[in-house]
Order: sequence, then C-alpha cells, then structure tokens
Amino acid sequence: MKETLLLQAQYNQFANANMFATFKKIPKEVLYKNCGLYYGSVMQMAEHILCGDIGIVLGRFSAFAPKPLEGVEEILQTLSPEHRLQSAIYEDISAFEALRSKVDSKMIELIESMEDFKSIETLTFPGVEFKKSRGFLILALLNHATHHRGQIAGALDILKIENDFNGMLGM
Repeated sequence: MKETLLLQAQYNQFANANMFATFKKIPKEVLYKNCGLYYGSVMQMAEHILCGDIGIVLGRFSAFAPKPLEGVEEILQTLSPEHRLQSAIYEDISAFEALRSKVDSKMIELIESMEDFKSIETLTFPGVEFKKSRGFLILALLNHATHHRGQIAGALDILKIENDFNGMLGM
C-alpha cells in the first residue's frame, strides 16, 4: 500500500507543478473567472483540491506519523475557519503555487513516515460517513485531486487554452 500511495502522491506533485506552470501562462482574470465548474473558477477548483489536502490529508493523517512533521502546523494555519485559503494566498498565484508545492512535499513525507495503513478510520462529511482503512482513505483523497485536475483541464480545453498536466506516464 505504501508504494502505491507514494506513487500517487508523487504523481500529484508532478501534475500540480505542471498545472501551475500552465496557470502562469494564462491571464489572471481568466483563471479567477467563473467558468461553470462546480466550484466556479479554475482557481476555486484548485483551492478546493489544496484545502482538502491540507485539512484532511495533513490535518487528520499527520497524527499517525511516528513523529510530528515539521511545518504542518504552519500549513494548517493557511486555512480560514470556512476551510478556504487565506485571501492573500488565494489571490497571489505565486504564493498559491508555493503553498501547493509545500503541501505536496509534506504529503509525500507523511506517507513515507507512516507504517500503519490498515487501521480503520472514520471520515465524516455533512450527511455522509466513511469507515475505511487509512491507506484506502488516503488513496481516495489523492485520487480526488486527479478528478478535479481533470475538471480544470476540461475547462481549459473549452477556453481553448493548451494544457497537458495529467499524465502519470510522463513523470
């Protein structure tokens, strides 16, 4: 399980870096304009992915690391009480990208440090509860990012903006 989770986390790191490289070529007003995605704009979708990684993967699963991961508490402070990024980070693509990169590295560090992926955990969202192994929950959350990056890629395709940041075989 660890090997699979590391591969997926490394892929997410690779895809996120390429996604932000694509974002840097796009006018800011296009990235932040509501284009009909579930979360509105391309950047709101990217924010949703990042906030989930911070709040759920790092916020919840870092407790299972054998020792505290340096910098996780600081990362957790970037979320508002509404589970959104602080506006200074959200509105600054470079700050957003830097945080995304830091979170990707910490998620890899977390998975590398964990040993127990079999214990059953409960993950609760409004109206739904999941009881699964830690490994399964982490894999599902990592895959969640892939799903939403695909939505971002589709939106960019519709806007006729060249992009290609989702291929695991390219890493």
